[in-house]
Order: sequence, then structure tokens, then C-alpha cells
Amino acid sequence: MSADVLPQVIVIGAMKCATSAVHEYLDAHPDISMSSTKELNFFNGPEVPPHDDEHRWWVTGQWHRGVDWYQEQFDPRASVRGESSPAYTSPDHPDVPARMATVVPRVRLVYLVRDPVERAVSQWSHHRRDGSEERPVEEALLDPESQYLARSRYHERVAHFLSRFQADQLLVVVQERLLRRRNPELARIYQHVGVEMHRPEERHTGQIRVGSERPGADPGLRSRFMERVGDDVVQLRALVGDDLEEWRSA
Repeated sequence: MSADVLPQVIVIGAMKCATSAVHEYLDAHPDISMSSTKELNFFNGPEVPPHDDEHRWWVTGQWHRGVDWYQEQFDPRASVRGESSPAYTSPDHPDVPARMATVVPRVRLVYLVRDPVERAVSQWSHHRRDGSEERPVEEALLDPESQYLARSRYHERVAHFLSRFQADQLLVVVQERLLRRRNPELARIYQHVGVEMHRPEERHTGQIRVGSERPGADPGLRSRFMERVGDDVVQLRALVGDDLEEWRSA
């Protein structure tokens, strides 16, 4: 295994928090090359192939492909290489931080967060579109066994990484700030991964969708959801040293 062709930056989620946009913003920097395939999900999955359809292995994870395969996904000529896989912070894959620490112990991690309720509603809408969710939004979001709650417990998700990596290897980015003040947030991200600030051309960034400020949850659902994740928001605020004022009633 050669560290010369492994990624130095990995966007680890959260799901529905503009990870695709950040992947593209990173790739737009002249010194950064992101994997051409988003959501490699290399650190997820079993030790052996789960089935014979290799084109679907990314769904359950591709750890069984081995580090040599992983290295082939990156440009060895690039100064900084990276990838983005929101599933790395899925509660279904607790082995990811340990595996990642073994393969890329000095990697810079980027974790995006968003108003917890709006993130969950966006995930619910995503699953409604793909046909995997039939329940009404309130029933789905308040199900204690669902990932809607678990994936919105941001501190809980990154705590597993902080047990394996140094705190300064992790950058938490608030999606609402990336939407409203793009350049200062991009500057923070670029600094974190070790490159100079670069303003992507407007013709390129105009096609990058960060998200929407349109609220997706009624006040009653918001209140009940926040009762279930509020303690985690308190811990996240302490971790990042920020009151996260953008999150209404959080």
C-alpha cells in the first residue's frame, strides 16, 4: 500500500447536507482531484463480496475489494486527492472509523451538518422518490428505530471518528452557511485540506446545488423531532464551539 495515491481528504456526510456540492467545490480547485465516482463507500461492507453483481457492490460497501482497488480510484498526479461517501457516518456501518484509521490515519475529514429536522425531511423525500418509504412524514421521522433520527444526531455520528482521529482532523461545516455565504465557508474547507483559497468560476458553481432555505417540516413535527435530538445538538454546539444560531428552536 502506498500512501502516495491514497486520499488526503474524505467528506463523510451527513446525508442530505450538500455533500455532493462540497465534492464538486473541492474538485473545482486546481490542486484537488476528487474521485470521479462519488460515494465509493470503500470502508463500508463485508469482508467478502455480498453477491455477484459488482455494479451494485457500492450499495452495501466495497471493503472486500481491497486497498489496491481503492488506490486506483485516485489520480496519483494530484497534489490533494479526495472522495465523498455520506454512508461512512451511517449507523449501519460502525466499522468505518477503525478501518479508515488503519488505511488513512492522517486524512482530513469534512462533515456537513444542517438543521436536523430539515435534513430528516429531505432524507424522507429522497426515500419517497425512490420508493423505499411509504409512511407519512411524521410517522417515519418519529420512528425511534429509523435512520431519520440517527443520522440527525450529528455529534453521535462523529464521536466514533473522534475516538480514532485527532479533533483537528475533523471540520464541521454548516450547510446553511455554505448556502448563504459560500466564499468564507469554502475558504475554511480549503484551508482545512491544505490548499489556498480558490474562487470557482461562476459558470461552474452556478450548476452546483447547495440546497434550499425552504422549510420542510411543520412546527408540531419540528418540536417533537427536536425533543429526540436536542441533547445531541447541545453536544455538537460544545464540540464546535458555536451556538449554531441558524437552527430554529434547536
